[in-house]
Amino acid sequence: MRRDRLNLQGGMSIETGRDINGRFFIAHARSASVWIRCQRELRRFLRLKGSTTSRAALDSWLDSLQATDAERAEPSRAEVLATGFGPECHLDETDPNHNTRTVI
Repeated sequence: MRRDRLNLQGGMSIETGRDINGRFFIAHARSASVWIRCQRELRRFLRLKGSTTSRAALDSWLDSLQATDAERAEPSRAEVLATGFGPECHLDETDPNHNTRTVI
């Protein structure tokens, strides 16, 4: 998956991506880099004042990331079982092989 990047004033930048555990951020600021999962810790690390244009750009970027994450919600277990394959997805009692164990 391609990482998204936001460049801020003063040589600061933030990269973001998703893995199995969710969204992560890699922030570069003041000759230091950190790997963070929490947006609150990201804001604390960057130390941007609330009235600056960089802070407004950061907030709008984080809001857009949350909106895309909400659209890409993980399917529920019921949806996976209904559209999946294998014996656990076809639990119909009328099937003659309903109680038959699968041997692999």
